[in-house]
Formats: sequence, structure tokens, C-alpha cells
Amino acid sequence: MDFQLDIRTILITLILGNMFMVLLIAAYRFRSLHDKATSFFAVSKWLQAACWLLVMIRDSLPGPRFVLLSNALMLGGGGLEIIALLMMAEGFGADARRYYKVITILSVLSFGLIYFFYNSDNLRIASASLAAGLFIAFPAYRFTATRGGSPLQTVMGLVYTLLASILLARAFAALFSERNMNVFSPGLAQHLYYIGMFLIMILGTVGFVLLSKERSYDELRRMANVDELTGILNRRAFIVQAQLAAAVAAERRVPISFLLIDIDHFKLVNDNYGHVAGDSALRSFAATVEFRLGPRDLFGRYGGEEFAVLLPGADEEESDRKAELLRQAVMNSRIEGHPLQYTISIGVITVIPGKKPQLDLLYKLSDAALYKAKQDGRNRVVRSRWPEEPETS
Repeated sequence: MDFQLDIRTILITLILGNMFMVLLIAAYRFRSLHDKATSFFAVSKWLQAACWLLVMIRDSLPGPRFVLLSNALMLGGGGLEIIALLMMAEGFGADARRYYKVITILSVLSFGLIYFFYNSDNLRIASASLAAGLFIAFPAYRFTATRGGSPLQTVMGLVYTLLASILLARAFAALFSERNMNVFSPGLAQHLYYIGMFLIMILGTVGFVLLSKERSYDELRRMANVDELTGILNRRAFIVQAQLAAAVAAERRVPISFLLIDIDHFKLVNDNYGHVAGDSALRSFAATVEFRLGPRDLFGRYGGEEFAVLLPGADEEESDRKAELLRQAVMNSRIEGHPLQYTISIGVITVIPGKKPQLDLLYKLSDAALYKAKQDGRNRVVRSRWPEEPETS
């Protein structure tokens, strides 16, 4: 059975579909239409709707200039859609900008050469298909090859890879076809192309909405787990992750060390230099400490100028060395734009957790050591020990 598609009917669905996709995006992102990625995506859909309208009525339009216009609208609309998706996935960096600048210049040059020197439908279709395929190749690679990407991005990358393959097949079909080929010509490559355009219209919009939701979720999770001023874990997130680390240490029967850190005389920093300088000191301190911690170490802000560090697998000797390293690093650090210097006091406790590790007990013991460090003159490390049992249960 010979399978045939009514291309004009598909064009009508593409025109109306892109227009309704704009309404869908506007309804979903009603309160954040100022978002640049959303604006780009909405404009891209209008451009694509205009492109398909010109394609459908091209027989009634005089001259080939409208063919160039429809190609320009397609590449412009498709390019904006891809840029919006990459922006939503935080993938529109300097490499993407360079890539699209080169592809755009090459596309314009090829269209111009074909239009002025060898104007044929087959070459125009091949050139437009190849350019569109190259536009799509970047997100196809970016979404599938990037480590740490979400499953959604991987699926979208595979969809774009399939579409790029269809566009490449259409370009070859147009180049090597013995008959004259136009946008309404039947054939497998043409049918796959229009089916691909229809599917990407739907899947691209759904993907954009899901990426938007994914980014919003990531931002909410970051806000829930990260201290806004210093960029490290907040108290709740630190406790949750520290309890998990302590449970793993208990299962493996390895030590953990808990460091409670307080910035000495921090109130005087605020009183003498102002709260802006105090905030700078907190950010500088957090950056100084974080730089010297390992990938498994946990670092969080407990509140005010009090911070906590959990060192999984660190015994007394290792935790003493690390605590002294942090103390000296902070003492020798400088805050850009401010003349102030500051020191820290640290209370340390090391234990092999029991079956039910109690983080609040580690905090109390290290807090007692921190209090003694302040009594002894500050800017020092003091260790606390378990009275008898080396377990928390």
C-alpha cells in the first residue's frame, strides 16, 4: 500500500499548532513572561507559524524572494527555539554562541550564492535542510553528551538527533534526486521531514515546559538547601546530609570528626566596619574553608557566625591537622576592599558512630570545646572527648 501524506493539511496543522503553542507557553509562564528564554521561545513559534504560512501560499506569491523569506523565518524561528531551550538548560554559553555565529554566516552565504548564481528548488531544499540540521546538531549533542544532565535532557537530545538525521536525509535526497523537487513533492524524505516538524513542534514545546519546571524545581531545592549569603549548606541541609554520612560511617565502623567553628569577635566586625563588611567577612571565610575541604567533607552554616564541618573517615590526628589548617588559613586571609582581619575558634570531636548516630550530641560536645577555646583566648583549636564510650548509641 502506497503511503501518502497531504502536505498542505500538515502545513495547516503546523501553522495553527505553533500559534496555539504560544498560547500554551503564555498560560504556563503567565507570571514570568519577562524571562528571556520564554520570550525567545514565544517569538520563535510566531516566526515558524509565519514561515509555514508562506510555504503554504508560495504558489500565489510572485518571485523567489518569498522563498528566501520563508527560509529565513524557518532558520530564525528554529534558531530562537533552540537558543531558548539551551538557555533553559543553562547550556547557551560562549561555545554555543560561536557555533551559531559560524552556522548563521555559512547559511546566509550559501543561500545567497544559490539565489544569485544557481537558483533551483533542489539546491534550496538541500541547503535549508543542511542548515537546519546543523542548527539542531548542537542541542542534540549538548543534551546527550553532557555529564550530569537529567533524563529529560537525554530524551530531548535523542529526539533532536533523530530530527537532525531526517534533515540530513532530506538534504541528500534533494541533492541526488533526478527530478525537480519542491516543498510539495511526495517522497519518503519529504514525508519524514514534515512528520518530524510536526512532532518537534509538540515535543519541543512540551520539553521547554518540562525544562522550565525542572529549572524551577532545582532553584527551589537550592534555596531550601543553600545559605544565600555564603553559598554553602544551610543548617537543615547540613544536618540531613551529616546524618546520612554518620550512618554510613557507623555501618563501615570508620571514624567521623565534627568541627564547630565560630568567628571571633564578629560583633565587633559589624560594629566597627558595618554589616556590609561583616557579610564580606562571612563570604570570605566560607570560601577560604570550602577551598580546603575534600569532596566528601560537609560544610554548613549553623547560624550567624557559627559554622560546622563534618569530616567522614577522619580520625583525631587527621581532624586536628585539618582544623589547624583551617584556623591558619582564615587568620592569614584577606578580604578584598576591606582592611579588617579576623580569626576563628574551633571545637573538635571525633567518634566512631554507633547504630543510631546522634548529631545533636556531637554538636553539644564540640560546642563545649568551642566554649573552652574562647575562654582560653580564642584563635585556637580545642578537642572534646567522649567520657567513656566511643559510640553515640
